[in-house]
Amino acid sequence: MKAAVLDPVRGEFELREVARPPIRRGEILLRVAAASINPLDTMMRHNYGERLFKWLRRRGPRILGLDGAGVVESVGAGVRGLRAGQRVMAAVMPFRSGFYAEYVAVPAAWSAPVSASRALDQAAAIPYAGLTAYQVLRAAGIEPGRATGMRVLVHGGSGGIGSLLVQCLHAWGAWVASTCSAGNVDYVRGLGADRVIDYRREEFSEVLDRLDLVVNTVAPLDEALEEAPHLSVLRRGGCYVSLISPTLTLADKLGAPLGLAAAGAWGGAARLRWKLAGKQHRWTYFQPSGDRLRELDEWIDKAWWQPQLGERFGLDQVSEAHRRAERGPAHGKALLILDEALCRA
Repeated sequence: MKAAVLDPVRGEFELREVARPPIRRGEILLRVAAASINPLDTMMRHNYGERLFKWLRRRGPRILGLDGAGVVESVGAGVRGLRAGQRVMAAVMPFRSGFYAEYVAVPAAWSAPVSASRALDQAAAIPYAGLTAYQVLRAAGIEPGRATGMRVLVHGGSGGIGSLLVQCLHAWGAWVASTCSAGNVDYVRGLGADRVIDYRREEFSEVLDRLDLVVNTVAPLDEALEEAPHLSVLRRGGCYVSLISPTLTLADKLGAPLGLAAAGAWGGAARLRWKLAGKQHRWTYFQPSGDRLRELDEWIDKAWWQPQLGERFGLDQVSEAHRRAERGPAHGKALLILDEALCRA
């Protein structure tokens, strides 16, 4: 099969012929129609989190790609509810071989059928962004029927995760503010944001206050722990949820076991400081789940959110796709199209 294999020294991808991955008990072999490009993918290209992921990863060619959609080629022993020929979307953990290949082996528990009304390229944009957005909502204790009247700030409303959160929270009755660049203001407003802040022209901490929830999806790593401005705009009892934590950075610096322990201690201290100020502090992480993917698929049918599709690239254009993503959030999720005909089947 063809795969875009990362050269970790040069940080570039090479299109190679590699063996199809074997499937183990509880796994499916997926023929990939499309994969999405995520911020974590682009960071991993530059070896972010590599000491931890290498500690966990099985040996083999380094193939990135956290999520995508395709058709089940075959199923391993013990798999129930999925069959060959079925259209499926799925996500994998960062330490596994991923979706930048014609075939990928995925645990069945991390996979879910794609609705007949959904094209596979649209489905490919759902798993990573949707599951991460789900984790944010869960960390904040928000679910359908419990957001009405809330005041919320979502940083990065034009990105894959931010755009889903803006849509969901708006549909559930929250007042939503969001930050983005000037070129994305109208786009984010169209997603349902009540107040859109061009972060290059305005400081969110100067124009917002008394918020119930702040979600941070976009802080650069060198500013990841500058959390005081978020604290200042929250009301007492409000909640801050961030996708940006020092976990992988510390694991890279200190090694996997020590880095994880240091991140745990750091997070505990942060939660205590915020609790003393009468506010909640949460770091949250992506977790694959087939059951949650089924639930997210239902959210689309209920018109709570729609995946926003952006630029399309071929498998031989992965490096170009990453460079484009690194310039900042565009309109919608960038996709790698491995099989155009399969996307439309």
